[in-house]
Amino acid sequence: MMICPPSSEGNRCILSHPRNALNVSGFELYVLAIVYISGEIKMKRSLLICSLLVLTGIISFPQQSDFPKLAGLYLGQKPPGKIPELFAPGIISVEENFEHSAAVFSPNGQEVFWCTNVGAHTDQRIVGNLRLYTMKMMEGKWTAPRIARFVKNIRVERPVFSPDGNKLYIEYGSDPTRESDCDIYVVERIGDGWSEPVPVSPLINSPAMERLHCITADGSLYFSRDPFTRREEIFVSRWVDGEFAEPRKLDKSYNSDEYEAAILIAPDEDYMLISHQNTQHQDVKFSISYKKADGSWSGRMEVPYYCGGFFALSPDGKYLFFMNEGIYWVDTSFVEDLRPED
Repeated sequence: MMICPPSSEGNRCILSHPRNALNVSGFELYVLAIVYISGEIKMKRSLLICSLLVLTGIISFPQQSDFPKLAGLYLGQKPPGKIPELFAPGIISVEENFEHSAAVFSPNGQEVFWCTNVGAHTDQRIVGNLRLYTMKMMEGKWTAPRIARFVKNIRVERPVFSPDGNKLYIEYGSDPTRESDCDIYVVERIGDGWSEPVPVSPLINSPAMERLHCITADGSLYFSRDPFTRREEIFVSRWVDGEFAEPRKLDKSYNSDEYEAAILIAPDEDYMLISHQNTQHQDVKFSISYKKADGSWSGRMEVPYYCGGFFALSPDGKYLFFMNEGIYWVDTSFVEDLRPED
């Protein structure tokens, strides 16, 4: 049975894609019918949108009963080589969605988080956008994707694990209609679950928007303040005696005259990956810089891959996950291939 409600994209049926060939329950058919009828009788647009949101939340990911049995590291996916490959197509990288992060694995490789815009609603600040999803290894098998329970209906971006895997840092907005409302929050592992999100530190969060970049092996947190503006500055806050110290503003090696969309510093701070773009929000580039013996950084060298602004290393450092048209991964051998001889 195909039910194709009228939409802004024409009469495309959202069940027609083979990745969404799921067994539809009675409740799901009920929702589908509501969406179809609402299009026919021209119900209020807000009700139609709400119905579509419920619908996409149901079928944009495989449900547990239909979920394939996945086992092994990285969901049992075949590792990539030097050419980037789409990661977990139809499972994490779903054609009908718009993934808006890297795939972020816990240090023990048993849990993964990522952010997505369900149903690709990227231009609307509505509940359902920028939701944090997760999968977990249980009894040797990966669970189906589900929304992380601790984020409720708040927009979330940029999950980053602490080095020991017992904390997860996120960009968290208390007002889902205002991107500038984002601060950095943290949740702590409690048994098999997670705590409620709390602000990471009054030394880090401010009335401005903070953007989380990465955390290194010693617990240092790198972040931006006022990103994508001429006031943009990049800071590091070192982890000292069990808490974050006063942030230190970083120099042009980190904060160029362009906009830094994402920065990933290697756990040992040996190299730095940067996704940056010009001040007209164009000409996106992916670059790498290397730490010199004197502690300074080399000039930026372009990496021959396209990155849309999010990075994450695999726990073993062998692979880089990043955002493109979906979430991609690639062997990190390019780091040494591009390293200057001196």
